[in-house]
Amino acid sequence: MKISDLQSIFGAERVSDTLENRLVYSRDASNLSGECLAVVWPVHLEQVCALVEWACREKIDLVPRGAGTGLCGGATPQSSIVVDFSCLTAISPVDVERHRITAGAGVVVDALNRALAPHRLCLPVIPSSHLAATIGGMIATNASGLRAVRYGSMRNWVEAVTLVDGSGRVHHLSGEALDDVAGREGASGFIVSAELKLTHLSRQRSLTLRAFDDTAALLTQRAIWLADPGLTVLEYLNRSAAQAIGLPDRPHLLAEFEGDGGELREPAKISELWRKRDSLGPQLSYQGLPISEDPQVQGDGLGHLLDWLEAEKIPAFGHLGVGIVHPRFRPGDERIAHLYQQLAAWGGQISGEHGIGLKKRRWTSLAFQEEIRRLKDRYDPARVVNGGKLCW
Repeated sequence: MKISDLQSIFGAERVSDTLENRLVYSRDASNLSGECLAVVWPVHLEQVCALVEWACREKIDLVPRGAGTGLCGGATPQSSIVVDFSCLTAISPVDVERHRITAGAGVVVDALNRALAPHRLCLPVIPSSHLAATIGGMIATNASGLRAVRYGSMRNWVEAVTLVDGSGRVHHLSGEALDDVAGREGASGFIVSAELKLTHLSRQRSLTLRAFDDTAALLTQRAIWLADPGLTVLEYLNRSAAQAIGLPDRPHLLAEFEGDGGELREPAKISELWRKRDSLGPQLSYQGLPISEDPQVQGDGLGHLLDWLEAEKIPAFGHLGVGIVHPRFRPGDERIAHLYQQLAAWGGQISGEHGIGLKKRRWTSLAFQEEIRRLKDRYDPARVVNGGKLCW
């Protein structure tokens, strides 16, 4: 590999093969480590196309990276060049009438929503990493987050995507073709920008925090709240998670409503409760539990999952409205593999929002693996985009 080839595409200031940068970009938030050959920072579409064409000639793997907040090694290089999209931050004027906006792949969701606030509009998909999460990364993992029970996942809010595939061709995808991109973790190519749907920013929200004696009572209340059209958030904290932020030693549900349907309506108290909830992940990491899983289970199997986590005294919280739970583990905990094995029996899946990446590829089904291979054949026949991820 000649670094001068990359410099001819990007300019010397947007290419680096220094040891410091190669180490920094050798991993994402999963802490799975790989080999980074160099880092490039594209600023426009044509550079991405030229890079992919060069990679096909040189047979070098390219790894897309947003904010590096992924928890499954989706942005971990495997003797690869890392393509950092953080400079693609253009935001179009807001189409207020159609509730649409176009944003570069590197736009951070919180920054986008600050720009939308004067128009009383927002992108309502709010992952836990919203302070850093980028639009490209959120589409690639089909992020969901806190308000998924009301607004669904990122796929629901994407109107169209500009994609550079593994041959350097540009695609403008919409409709069913978006399924080739959303949640595919870069398997089909590089997301450069996206046209997004927006919704009205709520003027008033209220909360109810309620503790329960057992899982059965908690799930009964869950069903009641899910039938409420004003529900926007339904979060779960089991006993161990509740204790970590100073709540009683009981499982809890935190329900947010649009309007005054909740018991707590004072903005200061609502903000304080959300600060406690947002601190839960860092608190558990500080206690030596940095590994966050994201099983998703609906139906009767959800109760089995929650009861197993309680019996094992595994701290867990998550977006219970859509059946996503985040149990926390110490590194190397053998119960993680047991959890993956049990999920099929419980009617669930191993990932609700974090993705597959390197971490979970051995646990994917044969049908999923074949689906990804077909996707690679269509969009990346030379296999130069995000090698080793998902299943291949």
